[in-house]
Amino acid sequence: MRKRGVWSALGAAIAVFAVSGMAMASTFTNGAFSGLSGVGFETLCAGTSSATAISGWTVSSGSVDWISSYWSNPAGTTNSLDMNGSTPCSPLAGTITQTFATTVNSTYFVSFALSGNPVCGELGIPSPATKTLYVSSSAASAPTTAYSFDTATAGNTQSNMDWQTTGYSFVASGDSTTLTFAADPTNASACGPALGDVSISETAATGANCKDGGWQAMFESNGTPFTNQGDCVSYYAISGDTPIGP
Repeated sequence: MRKRGVWSALGAAIAVFAVSGMAMASTFTNGAFSGLSGVGFETLCAGTSSATAISGWTVSSGSVDWISSYWSNPAGTTNSLDMNGSTPCSPLAGTITQTFATTVNSTYFVSFALSGNPVCGELGIPSPATKTLYVSSSAASAPTTAYSFDTATAGNTQSNMDWQTTGYSFVASGDSTTLTFAADPTNASACGPALGDVSISETAATGANCKDGGWQAMFESNGTPFTNQGDCVSYYAISGDTPIGP
């Protein structure tokens, strides 16, 4: 049967980071998953023409449900995703990706709204109450981070999804980075984590970031990591940036 519902959010903590530099916009697009209207939801399957139906995104494995009016979307948006899709797609647990331009050594903070599809629980259909979403990027040394939403304790419903805002950060190691959101592959049901309202902010790296061990997470423009603080300072001095930075 068609599923759909919202998860309950466990309230994952927003990652906090601080780097010197000026905040600027990135080329990331369509974090609101806009483009669908007039239907409750549409199932998108990897490996089919529907995989690229959401502008800016690709369903790279499994399936997702592109939500319009099936449940209450994050404030100020009209669309969201259930990261576990519906039949006839297989497997149901989905993965989505977007590749966008980045600046080497800049820090990027990814903010997103998280909830969970509560419908399986309401209907007595087997599905884990805790919905897990994995977020990762292609940036060097960037970890895969798990975020959870517990529909059993959140009390969310289709009309009130109780969206929770959380975040993920990475330091770019190339001129482009692929951001990935993935549902828990062990959840074989049609009720997964709900995702919406993704946004990205960028903070540019400067020579000041070479200090206090910052060089260990920084890279040259070709993606080569610095070997020591002096190497980092020299790189930014040659680039014209004041090594110790403002």
